Formats: sequence, C-alpha cells, structure tokens
Amino acid sequence: MSRITPLAKPYPPAFADAMTKTMPPGAEPLVLFTTVATSDRAWEKFSGGGMLSRGPLGLRDREIVIDRTTAKTGCEYEWGIHVQAFGPKAQLTPAQIASTVYGDAYDGNWSAAESALIAAVDALLDRKRLSDAEHAALAGHYDEAQQLEIVQLVGFYHGVALICGAFDLPLEAGAPRFPEKD
Repeated sequence: MSRITPLAKPYPPAFADAMTKTMPPGAEPLVLFTTVATSDRAWEKFSGGGMLSRGPLGLRDREIVIDRTTAKTGCEYEWGIHVQAFGPKAQLTPAQIASTVYGDAYDGNWSAAESALIAAVDALLDRKRLSDAEHAALAGHYDEAQQLEIVQLVGFYHGVALICGAFDLPLEAGAPRFPEKD
C-alpha cells in the first residue's frame, strides 16, 4: 500500500476530466496519478510539466528514453506501465526491453540513433551532463527540439521514479516486472 492514500472516487471534477483525456476509455487512473492528485498543487505541477503528451519525438524513441530512464532509476512501477502500454506499439522486442534494464547503448540491440539515445540517458543520469562526443552523437540524429525533449523526458521520469520510490507505490495490476537477469 502506498504511503500516501490515493484519491478515491468520486474524483474532483478537474482530475476526472484530466483522466478522461489521459487514460484509455474505461481504465481507472494510475495509482501514480491518484497519489500525486491528493495535492492540487502537486497535480498542477506534475500534469503541467507537459511530458504526458506527445512531443517532437516519435513513439519508439520516446519509449526508449522513458524505459531506460525508469529502469536505471530502479522504478519498476513506471517501467512496467510503459512496457505494457507502449512497448508493443513502439515495436520493442523482448531483447530490447531487457536491454533497457540490463544492457547498454552498444549491446547490439539498437540502431545508431537509438544507441545515441541510450548513451545520452545514461550520461544524464550518471553524470548529469553530456560530453561533447555524446552530444555530437545525439545531434547527429535528433534536432534541437528533439534533444530538449529527450533531456526533459529524462528529468521528468527521474522525478516520477522519486515519487514512486518515496511513497512506495504498488505495481499496477498486470504490469510486467523487470525481467530476470541472464
């Protein structure tokens, strides 16, 4: 059970409206959302971050960034949600999904552009910066708007990992766990 009691139905109108736009039809809001929304200010800041909607990256690149970020931060909760909801749409293979947890940018699972993405995520999480070579690799595949989106996604989902870990959010029903390490 979460350390903060999530919102329960009936949801406040503004939150209910946001969920009809965010969640698939008939799906209940995620525990993450109902937990953050216990504070109007926290929900406003969280949902106002703009990372919950599409941006300049394609779905596959976006999911690689999110999956790698949540895996490296140990956030099995958010990783599982994204692998389940978006992994098939992003055409991530089982080997690529496992690589987001245990692999690296150059383990043979990724295209050159995807390797640059993973190397950038790793550098940002490990050192909080990109070297000139890492930035050049990223810039060789992604324009400036996409580069900003990549960095913002890493920052946003690092924050999500902190929320999930701080409040010990339970995994969503049916969401996959990190794969067993070979």
